[in-house]
Amino acid sequence: MFALKTGKDDIGESDRMAAGSRAGVLPRPFRRLVRATTGIFTGRTSAPKHVGSAVALVFFAVVGANGIVVAGKGDLVRRAAFQLSGFAVEDIQISGNSETSEIVVLQNLGLEGAYSLQGVDIQAARGQLLNLPWVADADIRKVYPSTLKITLKERHPYALWQQEDGRLLMIERDGNIIGPLSAPKFRRLPLVLGQGGNVAAEDVEELLQEWPELGERVRAFKRIDERRWDLYLDNGMIIKLPAQDSDAAIVRLRALENDRSILEREIAAVDLRLDDRVAIQLTPTAMERRDAALEALQKTFKNKGRRL
Repeated sequence: MFALKTGKDDIGESDRMAAGSRAGVLPRPFRRLVRATTGIFTGRTSAPKHVGSAVALVFFAVVGANGIVVAGKGDLVRRAAFQLSGFAVEDIQISGNSETSEIVVLQNLGLEGAYSLQGVDIQAARGQLLNLPWVADADIRKVYPSTLKITLKERHPYALWQQEDGRLLMIERDGNIIGPLSAPKFRRLPLVLGQGGNVAAEDVEELLQEWPELGERVRAFKRIDERRWDLYLDNGMIIKLPAQDSDAAIVRLRALENDRSILEREIAAVDLRLDDRVAIQLTPTAMERRDAALEALQKTFKNKGRRL
């Protein structure tokens, strides 16, 4: 029993030593590399053919790459590499832009560092373009090997909305603001004033579509209490429309113009807010003449012993 036990202990000790020796042994490929390297340095093994040239090439490549990085010419090298590969961005075609310059489009594409079509982030570039004031939509497509096609859909200005400080903002039909007045050619657009004037501006065209001659004389549409419109004519006259049935009020005004040429008289304002009457406000000059005429008439009747 004792001998048997002692034998087992000896066997176990030898197994542990063998396992320890195996744990310190390198894998076979590494052992071959170590033997080959040791042989070359000790002279027992000759170096492979052209190994010196290969080492020299690697050395010069590393030195050259380091020089390029230090000189800051890495971008030029990468760009040249993509051009040689045939996938560099060489042509950018822009269409659909009338108010947005091509320079602004290029500045907002975010192509810095993207030398190939693969490196262009379409969604990011589109998002940048949609932030431009005139751009309503943008479509960007990659046409391999080297073309980027950009199609823009721009906003259409419908009217000018004047702010309290006098600034003029271009707005779309639905009231969305495009931006400040950018060119004299847009001064011909209808002018709207007052709070909420931009939102209600789409009603302006329908308001005078049955009487376009009046529309040509309107210089501004002012929104009052976000409920109704005052029309400012080219002669300074103000037409006060009701909050409801503005079309009927315009018909009444047209009848007055046909019968009495009311728009050609010295009238400061025509109030059509009530259905059963029309209130007229004379200009200061016309009011002075009216007062003078009334005073002269009073004197005439007084001299005759009558009361006016």
